[in-house]
Amino acid sequence: VMIILVFIGAAIDYGRAMRDRTTLQNALDAAVIAGAGSSANTRNAVAENMFLASLGATDLNDIRVVWSSGGSTYSGRATAVVATNLMSIVGKKSIDIGVSATATFSSSSAKKVCIMALAPSTTQALLINSGVSLQAPSCRIDVKSVASPAAIFNSGSNLNVDMICVQGASVIQNAGAVTALKTGCATASDPFAGTLPNVTVGACTVSNQNYSGANVLSPGVYCGTFNFNGTGSLTLNPGLYVFKDAVWNLNSGWSVTGAGVTLYFANERSGIQINSGVNAAISAPESGAYAGILIYEPNGLPRSPIVFNGSAGHNFKGLFYLPSRDATFNAVSSIISESITLVFNTIILDTLDWKFQSGGRSIDRPDAQINVILSK
Repeated sequence: VMIILVFIGAAIDYGRAMRDRTTLQNALDAAVIAGAGSSANTRNAVAENMFLASLGATDLNDIRVVWSSGGSTYSGRATAVVATNLMSIVGKKSIDIGVSATATFSSSSAKKVCIMALAPSTTQALLINSGVSLQAPSCRIDVKSVASPAAIFNSGSNLNVDMICVQGASVIQNAGAVTALKTGCATASDPFAGTLPNVTVGACTVSNQNYSGANVLSPGVYCGTFNFNGTGSLTLNPGLYVFKDAVWNLNSGWSVTGAGVTLYFANERSGIQINSGVNAAISAPESGAYAGILIYEPNGLPRSPIVFNGSAGHNFKGLFYLPSRDATFNAVSSIISESITLVFNTIILDTLDWKFQSGGRSIDRPDAQINVILSK
């Protein structure tokens, strides 16, 4: 009789465990679909919220979920413990269950916002002067200003971009109608505010240096003024470079290279001055906490200028996120990049030739539709 009761108890407890497993699976399915349809920066938070809402009240114990992204897929693996009733008589007090789900996603528009001017009420938040050539047909420029004028377009420019989306209605077009321009446009939201890694700025490791010739620098906290004089080469080892009241002055004749590099400006008094004749080829890390981030700063800094003057050529790969900076690009002969996203407070472009497409830390267009296919 006892053996029969044990078998009956096992059937009841395992049946309940399978029902709970189905509940867990349904919640995870909904979560990975929601996460896959969200931007990369918010994906885990969206999935977590959907998982909890879909799971609802449950008697499951020790619920654990691991989210993972890979290329065009988003996955989840959930485990939980089901307490037994009748089986506890013979010492089996719980049953472990686990489920997994993967969503494959694709965008109906591969076109991204590559350049964004964040200032909401500044006049000429975007100023494009003569001699500007932008060859970025898969990229959109978003200007969030609603001032009058929000943007100014002067004559003699070639703007081969997907769209220039200006939130305000007032612009000045001194060369006639700009083909790609749309005013009163719904601009994308800033996906990076409050989402990029916080940096604890420690004591200075390098201070006030003058360089010439061949130089190799390593990650650390840089403080004071750094002059790169004459002609020379600068190699940046991979890692995080923290600028603490620090300015690097790169003068004509210098070449700068570095892969897996992130530059962090801790305050408005920190930055880089790139002068004419500098050749730079710098790329952000491809993995880890700083993946895709080339140059950034914390939110909430006072406004300050940053200037990139004429150069011998730039090849940047990664995100420039400097929301407090009024950026000016003067006579930059070329920027060629397969992966770049630029976010500033305001932007002035003057006599330059740029060719690039969106970076890994990209900004989705508000009108992009995400298609998701669920698989088990």
